[in-house]
Amino acid sequence: MRFLAAGLPVLASTNRVTVDPKTGHFVDTQGNALIFHGVNAIQKSFPWHPSTGDFDPSSSLNAEDMQNLKDWGFNAVRLGVMWHGVEPEQGQYNSTYLQVVRKMVDDMYDQGIYTIVDFHQDVIAEKWCGEGIPSWVAEKLQNVHSDCSGFIPKIAEIIGQCHSFDNYHIDTDKTTGFPDTQGCLSNDFTTYSQCPEVFTAWGAFYQQQDIQEHFQSYWRKVASTFAGSPGVLGYDLINEPNPGNFVDDPSLLLPTNADRKNLQPLYKALTKIIQSEDPDALIMYEPAPFPGTMPSNIPVLGGVHPVGFTEGPADPTHQALSYHIYSCGFADTECTREGDTKSLHCPTCDAFASDWVKQRQEDSQNLGGGVFMTEFGACADSQSCLLEIERVTSRADTAFHSWAYWQFKYYNDVTTVSGPIEGFYTADGALQQKKVAALSRTYAPKIGGVPQQMQYDMSTGAFRLQYLSNGGSTEIYMNEHMNYPAGYSVHALHAATKKMGTNRIEVQADAGVTADVAIVPPYQGESSGFFYSADKDTLRWSIEASETPGFELTVANNMTSGYWHGFKIRDDDGKELCSFGMQDDNHGPEGCNLEGASQHGLLFSYKIEIWKAKILGIHTYVDAIGVDTFGPLYGKRLSFNWVDDNPPFISV
Repeated sequence: MRFLAAGLPVLASTNRVTVDPKTGHFVDTQGNALIFHGVNAIQKSFPWHPSTGDFDPSSSLNAEDMQNLKDWGFNAVRLGVMWHGVEPEQGQYNSTYLQVVRKMVDDMYDQGIYTIVDFHQDVIAEKWCGEGIPSWVAEKLQNVHSDCSGFIPKIAEIIGQCHSFDNYHIDTDKTTGFPDTQGCLSNDFTTYSQCPEVFTAWGAFYQQQDIQEHFQSYWRKVASTFAGSPGVLGYDLINEPNPGNFVDDPSLLLPTNADRKNLQPLYKALTKIIQSEDPDALIMYEPAPFPGTMPSNIPVLGGVHPVGFTEGPADPTHQALSYHIYSCGFADTECTREGDTKSLHCPTCDAFASDWVKQRQEDSQNLGGGVFMTEFGACADSQSCLLEIERVTSRADTAFHSWAYWQFKYYNDVTTVSGPIEGFYTADGALQQKKVAALSRTYAPKIGGVPQQMQYDMSTGAFRLQYLSNGGSTEIYMNEHMNYPAGYSVHALHAATKKMGTNRIEVQADAGVTADVAIVPPYQGESSGFFYSADKDTLRWSIEASETPGFELTVANNMTSGYWHGFKIRDDDGKELCSFGMQDDNHGPEGCNLEGASQHGLLFSYKIEIWKAKILGIHTYVDAIGVDTFGPLYGKRLSFNWVDDNPPFISV
């Protein structure tokens, strides 16, 4: 055992997370797949870390907060370990700061919460309304310009990428000597990244050897602080890196080039430094958000592009691609100041989130390693925000991507659009219950085998998990209080389940079998009613709990016209489970029973398709009944009686 200067022991690594090179899933030392749901905790100003004192809805990350996060199902925190705090003056490392953040990481691990150690920056430095590099580093940057000249920069001006920071006329804070925070927040902070001062500063950051040596020294100190800590999930090398000085190199305005030219060699060098101190470290690396992710509502710009890396910074078992999704500013450019889409219906946002998850999955498969969505959200306590959370997390969960919401608390976020409302608490300290419930999703943090399907619906509480078992135990988290106030039932195929206290279920299955677990809230609708099809047919239905779940069709006594009436039952994946039909009341009843895995197939987006023979006996699709009518179906028998083909209006 050796000791840090701060007095903290560096333990031998015994329980570090790695990546399965075959599946790309995070795994523990027993080979169980791990999925992380987390939050960001980034303090962007002095003291450069969340408060560890008394609970505060705006600034703390103490024992009470950690317990709350655990109770809400979170098992990861992306923690800003800020260069300002580590090395406030050149060569002078703050051992007190390092001790505080190391203890914070260890305390979270005691609660089952892993940490992503994040070098966080936005707009690179305080002198341009940002944070990231200390002022002593910023002063060393050379060839930083406040204007542009030439043909290519003129094009940049047209697309809004060459607007001098001085033109914002922000007052200077006499205490700090930097731009006044409120003045900075009067503009969308992302516009500052388009200033020539900022992107030429980034060019210097990438190109100056002395700056890179200072950055490597920062990371060496950070890695030595956390070396061997089982609570460290990984090191995130740079948050949202800027592509660099496109005035000197216009090719940086093209997607993928900045990744390959500026970031790949930097990431390689940092990985070598970090792993020399912490050989088991998992490296997380991000592509440049611009121009690699242009707004998808501008088709000519191409939407989400592949990353430009030709290889990752580490071997596939010790690297993970980090990415962010924000509908506002990308898919929707007319969002509110609070970070919400103005319309609840945003098909462009839906497509953008789908494309983003799909593309980053392909990127991680091509490069090897895992994938982690380390930011999304930053939205208000609103219905629009809840839909954005569901939009993004549902797609990430389906792809088995781990994720972290931006952010847990306000933490004096000097580079934000939405302000304090982006966190879990309002400005007056009240918990945003609906937002927390939306993020406190049912999921499997640990899977004893290879996951095949995981899906959860925020609006209904339905959940399904399928995995090929390795014989180990699986854990499912569910927030009973917030998301299942009326109760729930658990159904397992080829597996046994038992409760592990409040909010957690253990699943055990034999090695080699496919376990299939569904969690379903109780049916709370009417026991019978009418459905009127688009073709003016009337169907009377009834629903009841049954040990032989399935469907049944009869037709009314007056239905002797000889027309054929039928149903096709399609599961959540669109697969036809069964079909049945009948001519008239002299036949039937007809129907089908659900057995095996099909019993779990009607939870999310199933369709009960209505068909009939209208012309020359040709079977014709008429309409469909979906999950919005009956909700998740499990253990139910649904009976239909076809009352009439062309009825008068029936008052029910």
